[in-house]
Amino acid sequence: MIKPFDPHHWDVNILAFHTDQATNFIINIYSNSNQNALHFLNQNIINLDNTVVMIGDFNIRDNNWDPNYPHHSIHIDDLVTLAESLGLELFPPINPGPTRFADNPHDSNSVIDLVFINPNNSGFGQHTLHPDLRKPSDHVSLIIEVGIKEANIDNVIWSICKDSKEEENFIKAITNNTLALNTMDIVSKKALETVVQHLANIFNDAWYSYAKRKHITKYSKEW
Repeated sequence: MIKPFDPHHWDVNILAFHTDQATNFIINIYSNSNQNALHFLNQNIINLDNTVVMIGDFNIRDNNWDPNYPHHSIHIDDLVTLAESLGLELFPPINPGPTRFADNPHDSNSVIDLVFINPNNSGFGQHTLHPDLRKPSDHVSLIIEVGIKEANIDNVIWSICKDSKEEENFIKAITNNTLALNTMDIVSKKALETVVQHLANIFNDAWYSYAKRKHITKYSKEW
């Protein structure tokens, strides 16, 4: 679970998605130069199992991922603690390079956008930098490959085709039976509930008299 977020920390976005086995999480983060969001996460996440990806602008320059930067950051321990608590490891892109381009030509470009992935989750693989997609942003787009297994999902629905004879009969049945409904004796709560139940039965009976059962099949192929 996650403690209620302070509304000032809207730079932490958590996306939950569901599979047959579990609920999984993707964390997107922007942490300013004071590392407010990073500190907030370390202090407030009690249990966030099944985090598969943490990605974002961490505003941390460190020689571990930026070979052009000769120093280590004082915030590295907080970042490592957070990643380890979520079972994540730093994954470098297959085409390493700067992730932020400096506005000032006298400043150097930097690597401050990072991707942490759960090594036990085979669905999320390698990622690449796409500096050609960055404009007008000064940050490079990071694109992650997501593995999707081939599946056949069969759903059953009831439906009435628009402008069909069934739709015409459905509307006629509802209209006639609703007009015939006696509403003159609603003098108590119980009487009102009885009329409402009769109205619900009218819609239910009409629906299953004219709707048809259909199988909606969704196919997906492996990526």
